[in-house]
Amino acid sequence: MNDVGIGATIARERRAEGVTQAQLAERLGVTKAAVSKWELGQSLPDVALLPRIAAYFGISLDDLFAFRPQLAEDEVRDVYLELCRLFAEDADAAYARMDELVRDYASCWSLLMQMASLYSQRSLVEPERAEELLDRTCSLAERVEANADDVELVRSARVVRALVISQRGGMDEAIALLEGVKPARPLGIEGMLAGLHSMRGEREACLKLCQEMLFWGEMNVMQSIGMQLALYTEDPAHLAALLRAAEGVMEGFDVEEVNPMEAATFCGSAATACLRAGDEEGALSYLERFVGLLKRFDLDGLLFPRRSALFDLVPELAETDVEREQATADTLFGGLDMRGQCKLAVTGDAAWERVADDPRFRPLLDRLAAA
Repeated sequence: MNDVGIGATIARERRAEGVTQAQLAERLGVTKAAVSKWELGQSLPDVALLPRIAAYFGISLDDLFAFRPQLAEDEVRDVYLELCRLFAEDADAAYARMDELVRDYASCWSLLMQMASLYSQRSLVEPERAEELLDRTCSLAERVEANADDVELVRSARVVRALVISQRGGMDEAIALLEGVKPARPLGIEGMLAGLHSMRGEREACLKLCQEMLFWGEMNVMQSIGMQLALYTEDPAHLAALLRAAEGVMEGFDVEEVNPMEAATFCGSAATACLRAGDEEGALSYLERFVGLLKRFDLDGLLFPRRSALFDLVPELAETDVEREQATADTLFGGLDMRGQCKLAVTGDAAWERVADDPRFRPLLDRLAAA
């Protein structure tokens, strides 16, 4: 951990001013080699020179020191788990701890994004404080977006802001934000890299990239199909094609066993789409599968995906960090009836009212209510 970045600050400010190392050295009364060592982090300026250096560049001593305490990724994870446990015991103490962390690690961008995520999650659990918590979420995301030099963190921060803005009804602004980070078309970088690794005989590197593409591809396909189902209820041929494509993915990736929540989400959406399209047999079939999944798996089983042979080289993507996800579930879903939310996503659609007393549907709807 390199918290004090005097050398990097001197190098940055010197270049911004168009000053050479020799010119700066002459101004400060030191050798060019001394300035070079400062910038390389091999030594530090004498303490008596620090005010002169800061004044020369017109910056404060704090800016010169560029003191930015950081946490490693595993430390950020531990902090998150600590806060989840604390929320279960004393929410006020947890918020106070978050304030302290944001103040003490004001430039640890990964931590700030984690805090933003936690504020957003808590806004669902504490609707009476939702606006305040969403304000905090946006404030942290804006800080990360404006200052972080990690492209993925900046993109994540913008996505978080867009989600909050959309929750508040700002659809046009949210769309503009997301359009700004969406590439015009897939770049195919992973495929190119995989091919290059294959040509060099680097089998595992090639396979790992292929598995990454497969993992995100499956998720994107199922998400895309799920979004389209409700939009094609007036087009039976297109709806059937979507369902056929999804069934291929479900079978090929063994989704019902590996990721029951994804399977339940699809079956619930498919049941409602079929019902709205007038395909009551299809609706019955998908509703039965939906109820079966909710009855078969407890909350942990639904929330936490299982290991798949297809993704053995990318466990960081495919295997759940159970301790972390359990803490998230306890913090977020402890205040929500998650199983009830799953049911409501299906039966909350008005289309189900017309079959509420149908003898074909009634037994399944009763089982769903009891699940």
